[in-house]
Amino acid sequence: MNASEPRSKQYWQMKRRYNIKKKEENLAEEPAMPDNPLMRKKKTPAEIEAEAEAEDQDEFTKLKNTIETQINEVKQQIEEKVSTATDGELIKIKAN
Repeated sequence: MNASEPRSKQYWQMKRRYNIKKKEENLAEEPAMPDNPLMRKKKTPAEIEAEAEAEDQDEFTKLKNTIETQINEVKQQIEEKVSTATDGELIKIKAN
């Protein structure tokens, strides 16, 4: 019996137990990205539509947030101006 045989046997047992593969096998499983952008995978109409919808949603969300911020600023300005009456008494303003 050769001294390297038990070691080799342990190596193969561990390889099977932990499903260890050669590096070339792991690299072959990953999809290769082409260097040339003209050779990339073309998007389906459904993918293009989904991306456009997501972009539109982002634009609407930005617009909504901008409008809400402006409304809150105007609301604060009005509350500051109306909070004191001409005779110096505080007036309570009920905000919606």
